[in-house]
Amino acid sequence: MIPFFFALVILIIGAFVFQFFLPPVLLLSGAAILFAPALYFYGCLSLPFPLMLALTFLTGLLNDLFMVPQPKGHADYTAGVSILVYLVPGLIMHGLKPLFLRHRWELHLLLAGIAAGLTPFLLLAQYAILSIERTNFFFNDVIVWRILGPGLISLLIAPCVFFILTPLSHVLGYRPGLLLAR
Repeated sequence: MIPFFFALVILIIGAFVFQFFLPPVLLLSGAAILFAPALYFYGCLSLPFPLMLALTFLTGLLNDLFMVPQPKGHADYTAGVSILVYLVPGLIMHGLKPLFLRHRWELHLLLAGIAAGLTPFLLLAQYAILSIERTNFFFNDVIVWRILGPGLISLLIAPCVFFILTPLSHVLGYRPGLLLAR
């Protein structure tokens, strides 16, 4: 379980670095391609609760460091706030762990779809926090596409990530749910 956790940590760090350099999708009004939430949600489903909380802390902190712009004069978004933003959907996904532990591909596909549906929640929560901090609520179609677009892109990414990470966990000697049989 620990080698798989560290593999997820390395993959999430790599995903943040990789998606930092990806160009926005112009077809979706500049929506970003996000790999890290799909990796994080898989970790929420497969890891025990303490490791899920550690993964939440790390993913939220990395999100603040990589993705949230900080103006030079004034910080609108405090580092560490995304930890709480990631915690809510992470707990939702962790609550769906009994479905994940049935080890059926159709349930994994459904859970990947739910993870893709929770991806825009992360962006909407960050936008709401920034808007409240700046006391400026500006909402137009570009902002809607930059919030919903990554969710649409994640509908393609999340199933691939889920079906790649399951064999990776088996290769690293971690089979979720086998510890519950004792």
